[in-house]
Amino acid sequence: MKKRRLLLTILMLLTVALGMSASVNAQSSDSVYVSETGHWIWGEFLRAYNSVSDPLFYYGYPITDDFTDPVTRTRVQYFQKARFDLVDTVEGPQIQMAPLGRLLHESGAPLADIPNDGPTCRPFNSGYSVCYAFLQFYDAFDGPNRFGLPISEVEVVDGRYVQYFDYVRMEWWPEKPAGERVLLTDLGKIYFDKVVADPELLKASPPANISGSLLTPRVNVFTLKSLIGAGEQQTVFVVVQDQYLRAVDGVQVGVTLYFPDGSTEFYRLPETNEYGISQFSFTSPSLPVRSTINLTAEIAIRGESASGKSWFRIWW
Repeated sequence: MKKRRLLLTILMLLTVALGMSASVNAQSSDSVYVSETGHWIWGEFLRAYNSVSDPLFYYGYPITDDFTDPVTRTRVQYFQKARFDLVDTVEGPQIQMAPLGRLLHESGAPLADIPNDGPTCRPFNSGYSVCYAFLQFYDAFDGPNRFGLPISEVEVVDGRYVQYFDYVRMEWWPEKPAGERVLLTDLGKIYFDKVVADPELLKASPPANISGSLLTPRVNVFTLKSLIGAGEQQTVFVVVQDQYLRAVDGVQVGVTLYFPDGSTEFYRLPETNEYGISQFSFTSPSLPVRSTINLTAEIAIRGESASGKSWFRIWW
């Protein structure tokens, strides 16, 4: 009964909001639709993807859109050779590379019968050396930043010489032309198939309508109490609809509170539910009476972003 009353309250607020001029700023974010695999790369994920000289070489094509990992609750996106994790830091949300080499390496594989010392090898403080063509490849492609440290000797896997690093695995293909004999394994695809194994996430996510245009999301933001006492519980509701006023579920939502002294607090909310609603509760700050707290909700879905604003006031 309590949940039904809450939903009814939200729907009433939304009905009122639709009759007013909503405070919405919707715009197409920097985004790319990759037709080869049918997936989007956008926002921080796209900026990280384009931060290298040859994204296809280092990361491959995207094999999923970004989604919330059900275990870590982190926003992630899988590529053929990598996984990007969007993590909250003191500087704000940032992309970090998942250490797929470390996550996938298993001890016990037979070692390659080759020397691992001498002038063609280099020891690393991880306790392993990189040698021959693998070392040339490591140096040529910014190994310290892109591949991490070696975490294994050269091993024989499926009849090939391989070596694991923090983020990648190198493979030796002697039958290929000179200069092309070292390849990076598709660790992103391997890890996804082994651990996530959700075929729905691999399905193509084409543009939202036949004309090829994206969603034009609308955002309405409500506070349960516009006037509230210091230290009381406040609840914020974020309602997301498309250009046809239909609820949009699975939307990534973030809310920033702006206080009178210029400080801010950021909250990452759950994705919107089937009614297009995301909500969170918090304790209102201890501020002088009549202090106003402004808030902005920012959402992202399929390469589109939008924002909405609201406020509440400390009244006693």
